[in-house]
Amino acid sequence: MNKISTHGASGAADQIAAIIVQHLSKGERVLWLVPGGSAMSVAATALDQIKEAGVDLERLYVTLTDERYGEPDHPDENWQQLQQQGFVLPQSVQQYRVIRGKDVAATAAAYAAQITQWLQECDYAIGLFGMGADGHTAGVLPGSPAASSDKPVDFYQANEYMRVTITPQTIGKLDEIVLYACGSEKHPQLARLLREDVPVEEQPVQAIKQASKATIFSDWDGSGLA
Repeated sequence: MNKISTHGASGAADQIAAIIVQHLSKGERVLWLVPGGSAMSVAATALDQIKEAGVDLERLYVTLTDERYGEPDHPDENWQQLQQQGFVLPQSVQQYRVIRGKDVAATAAAYAAQITQWLQECDYAIGLFGMGADGHTAGVLPGSPAASSDKPVDFYQANEYMRVTITPQTIGKLDEIVLYACGSEKHPQLARLLREDVPVEEQPVQAIKQASKATIFSDWDGSGLA
């Protein structure tokens, strides 16, 4: 893993857009994984910049890092919430919506097959991730079955949601990760991520260290925590 770079809160969308445009401009196929939660606005801003760049988007492949299972268009669906924030992909983009009206096992299996295929087909894979105050990322919660899964995608019940999520195994296959983690409640987990190597089962966001490159954008300046 390359050394993790850290930056201020701004610039996450700029970096995502610049990397994707750079690789598309070279005629490469690019896989982009996008999250739900607090980083959705970053994804929407990055997409606007990519559209404005005027590059051919037929080689852009987009899907989610995780989804909250349910019926299509249910109010907590990450894909639906992304669209409500302005993340509307042009038809030329290869896009995969996780929820497709199948049962949860079939949904996870189809999602895993698509992720696996695209990782093989694409020349560059980049993921935008958020992080929770408990150190989770994507839909991988501490101590959850997904945290120790040997599958590319797994599913499990967590609180009020059935989670369908990529696993640390898949996160480690990405060429680049941008982690957006703002809010004082997340600062202790960021300090732990940067200063310690603990099991992914205990702090799932540790999985970003397995990718080739990772950059953190946060409002934490690295001070004030033991």
